Amino acid sequence: MQLPFGEWLPDQPDHLNPGATVATNVYHAQTSYKPVKGLVAYSSNNIAKNAKGAGSFRDNTNTVYTFVATKTDIFQLDGGTFTSRKSGLTGGDTDFFTFTQFGNYVIASNGVDAPQYYLMGTSTNFANLSAIASSGTPPVFRTSGVIRDFLVTGNITNATNRVAWSGLNDIATWEAGVKSSDTQDLPGSGGQVVAITSGEVGYVFRQNQIIRMDFVGGNVIFRFSVISPNRGAVYGQTVCQDNRQIFFYADDGFFQINGDQVLPIGAEKVNRFFENDLNKAFSDRITAAVDPFNTLAIWLYPSRQTANTTGICDRLLIYNYVTQKWTIANVTASQIFTQFLVVNTVELMDLISENLEDINISLDTPYWTAGNLYLGAVDGNFKAAIFSGKNLEAELETKETELFPGSRANITGVRPIVDATSNVIVKTRDKLADTVASSSSSTINTSGIAPVRQSGRYFRANVKIPAESIWSDAQGIDLTAAPGGSRWVIKLILIMSDTLLKQKRCFKDKWKKRSIH
Repeated sequence: MQLPFGEWLPDQPDHLNPGATVATNVYHAQTSYKPVKGLVAYSSNNIAKNAKGAGSFRDNTNTVYTFVATKTDIFQLDGGTFTSRKSGLTGGDTDFFTFTQFGNYVIASNGVDAPQYYLMGTSTNFANLSAIASSGTPPVFRTSGVIRDFLVTGNITNATNRVAWSGLNDIATWEAGVKSSDTQDLPGSGGQVVAITSGEVGYVFRQNQIIRMDFVGGNVIFRFSVISPNRGAVYGQTVCQDNRQIFFYADDGFFQINGDQVLPIGAEKVNRFFENDLNKAFSDRITAAVDPFNTLAIWLYPSRQTANTTGICDRLLIYNYVTQKWTIANVTASQIFTQFLVVNTVELMDLISENLEDINISLDTPYWTAGNLYLGAVDGNFKAAIFSGKNLEAELETKETELFPGSRANITGVRPIVDATSNVIVKTRDKLADTVASSSSSTINTSGIAPVRQSGRYFRANVKIPAESIWSDAQGIDLTAAPGGSRWVIKLILIMSDTLLKQKRCFKDKWKKRSIH
């Protein structure tokens, strides 16, 4: 009997859950679960404090520039070393930096200090954006994005519902009416602007509203259309984007924008779990990023699983936006972000592959110099890191099922459909009100079967793959089981008793006949 590892649905009860309530340190692929790798630090130094924003960019020569901010500094990560490119910043613990690329410029702002610019290929340090303004003064803003050929900013000092944009393809123009530069106050009770996405069209996230921005030109310049009148993003850093697919966390759960449709992706799946697991004292530290290679949207957050008094983030909530399935991972980090990783040393190359002979890409190709997109992080020690380490301990569980409806079951063996050595625990109960009984952990033998003896009416199998195991796919289990329980035993006894009685009567009849003769 085969049982697959179903969809992770922690919001559903154990019984009659169409999926399962355990899928840890894995992510969902098309036909199986795959391992989550641990973080490996690669920077020679750290940034000493919690990260408050990060961004990775390529200029028109394919040179990569990666920046990470704290509340006091903006650092450049170059060749595995953090170097401060701006110091003396005055943001607080809840002030995050937004990094936005506009041509060869990188714009950084936290809504408190003057917005900063860095010209890739030219600048050494960040400098005030106002220094290159030729018309008007750039506003102090908390968030920004690039819509068509405009730098669009939001949450302006003393006008948290306002957006302002630069001149057409001109980062130096900020005077209304010049080169189509202008401002717009967003009406209604949507709250502060917390995020702006980039693209041919843009989406302005307020706390309780989402507005689409379309360039129309002329005197109007931008058309503003409300696509979500009563729902927005809790924090700007909970919004992440892969081209036109945008993901965010609202007051009532996780959502995706696809076109102009705001689609619930967490309802009855993970919303209640996340609400209960989130350490709300540090909820402002949630960050989100996209892993485009594996089609994953990921949220890093501080959980309640330990006595967390420092607010360090220790969980990843992972959503595969192709399969539309969720999982979770235990990872300690300060920030996650999508980065271009330049592999220009043997040490960095070792992070991509433990064995150089396994790398099937020529070392002379632009692959290694131009940078490919990886899910990056600032780890718990505030060093730059990527998810290229050993596989974390994975744990998966089948749904709870009644193997033989109306009867108990005797389980004698479980064969995990996993390409690795694994350990199995069988969990059973006779009534839904009963405490779940668990077998001892059993390791698979040379035949790939974990010998387990457990009986009960309701059954589920828990499979753990040890940390550092080399594996690629986990699909489910093969189960050896037979009907059992008191009813079956009593029935068997009655059948045997009846048979013996008939045999006894038959023997007596034959004996009487012999005696007569």
